[in-house]
Amino acid sequence: MSKSANPGELRTRVYFKRNQRTLDGEGFWQDEEINIFGDGVPCMCKWVNAHGYEVFQTMQLQIREPATITTRFSNSLLDQTLIVYKEDDSMPYEIISIDDVEERHNWLEIKVQRKAGAR
Repeated sequence: MSKSANPGELRTRVYFKRNQRTLDGEGFWQDEEINIFGDGVPCMCKWVNAHGYEVFQTMQLQIREPATITTRFSNSLLDQTLIVYKEDDSMPYEIISIDDVEERHNWLEIKVQRKAGAR
């Protein structure tokens, strides 16, 4: 069965951001998060949190707050180095995997987990 979403299910605003290092006026490096689709432009997607049996699997793998994002295909903009912010949520998610569903270039299924600091 193919993984897809109806256009009406793309209700969640998600922001894909890339870390970029720039020099400030005093010559110090600064980390800055830049939205890859443009300043303040969201990517509409279907957001599904893990539930049921999937929760127990993720607990074994020590994945924190997993979710699955389904969105329209974007050829070269989305990769695993990006940080994901769900609308109105200040805590970022990191991308675990990206799947071009059936390699048809219609839908992307992205697995994410809550980003955490180093241990």
